[in-house]
Amino acid sequence: MKVTSLPLALALALVLATGAGLVLAVGGALACDQPKDFPSGRVFHVDPAHGAVNGDGSTGHPWRSLADVLDPARGLVAAPRQQRQPDGTFAIAPASGGPIHAGDIIELASGDHGDLKIIGYANQDYITVIAAPGQKPVVHRLWIAGASHWLFRGLTFSAANGDSGPRDAIVEAVSHAFLGPSDHIAFIGNRILTAQTVDDWRPEDWVTKPKNYGLVSQARCTLLRGNEFFNLRNAVGVGGADSVVEDNAIHDFGNDAVDFYASGVTIRSNRISASRHTPAEPLHPDAIQGWTVNNATVRNILVEGNVILNLNPAEDNEMHGISIFDGRFEGVTIQNNAIATNTWHGIALFGVRDAKVVNNTLAATHPGRQDSWIMIRDSADHAVRGQAVVRNNIASAIVIENADVTLDHNLTAAPIRLQKGAHVADDGSNRVAPLAPLFQAFRPKAGVLDLHLAVAAPLVGEASSAPERDADGRKRVGPIDPGAYARKF
Repeated sequence: MKVTSLPLALALALVLATGAGLVLAVGGALACDQPKDFPSGRVFHVDPAHGAVNGDGSTGHPWRSLADVLDPARGLVAAPRQQRQPDGTFAIAPASGGPIHAGDIIELASGDHGDLKIIGYANQDYITVIAAPGQKPVVHRLWIAGASHWLFRGLTFSAANGDSGPRDAIVEAVSHAFLGPSDHIAFIGNRILTAQTVDDWRPEDWVTKPKNYGLVSQARCTLLRGNEFFNLRNAVGVGGADSVVEDNAIHDFGNDAVDFYASGVTIRSNRISASRHTPAEPLHPDAIQGWTVNNATVRNILVEGNVILNLNPAEDNEMHGISIFDGRFEGVTIQNNAIATNTWHGIALFGVRDAKVVNNTLAATHPGRQDSWIMIRDSADHAVRGQAVVRNNIASAIVIENADVTLDHNLTAAPIRLQKGAHVADDGSNRVAPLAPLFQAFRPKAGVLDLHLAVAAPLVGEASSAPERDADGRKRVGPIDPGAYARKF
């Protein structure tokens, strides 16, 4: 087999740019491309109950195992493969043989599809692995390395209690030192869970029984859309640049819902609820948390339109909202998020430069005992001052410490607190007022909470740089009210 020896970035550009309508960005970097809603390739079938190893993938003769289909020794997937060269770079080996090509569809029937690996298939366009109509296929573990353009839709990824344990992840896409980097890995409309029911779990079981994460991806251009994550320790970890996490439901998790540690990540319109954090968990809990690895600076983060509600009544339960406590970040926008939680850090940015915190709603579910705040301060090691615009928010409290902040048109339940080293530009437009009367419903002890604005709430603001649309996607019209939601008149 002939191998084209090129630097990986150039080789991928040459191989992939001819496939799925990719666009080369300035500087030669590949822009992310989206999977098609209705792929038009050939359809192949896998059926654990009625298939055969020597099938041909047709409806009458399906393959028995998706693991067999993905086995490179079978040669069923015709995709370019990454091969590591003696000097440590990667080259692309051209595709050869196999009936399954880029753009094709692999339909899975109900049944146990076991543990899967996808190694080295650098497709030109997405190969879609999808549940067949009316079917409920289950995968116990999926590990992806050195692969490109794979889409999974409508599957259940479930590590049963006996297959679990506190290491690794149920689903993992890695950029591997020897197998190559991964990119364009998409999960749409799947379910990721440890076990269907956890009624018998004790507090320590939320630490020891699940794998460490439901899904972790280091792949550039990861897409997570419309999935459900539940009964997990940590739900999602995103370490691939230019990735999108949107419209997912994440509930019943012992520690974090979404962690991110790469540049260009968008976390949008997710619904995060039902924290199960207890004192048995040694790590602090967060709905959305960012940090950095290898002393990198993470840039260009957008967190918008998420609904984060922690109504767990247990006295020892807690969950931060949106937080960056560690590492170096520049260019972070937090907007249109609706957060109700029971601990101090509703939105906390430590040492973030060029941050924008705009039109968020933050309410404390235990007001007076733990008043959740927007906090802007210097980094944990005190080496970097915070730098932010905080505008047009509704919040229980705002706290500024060792940071340079522009404050305008915020409404808080308590006066804004300026602590040591704070430098603030305040035009006098910030106001103090009780928050509960502003909302459609606010009875957290009864589990009733709706942070949409009451029609009669006297909230008219005049901020000129609010997001064009609110957290529900409704267009804002002037005069602009603070908070995540525009009023429905």
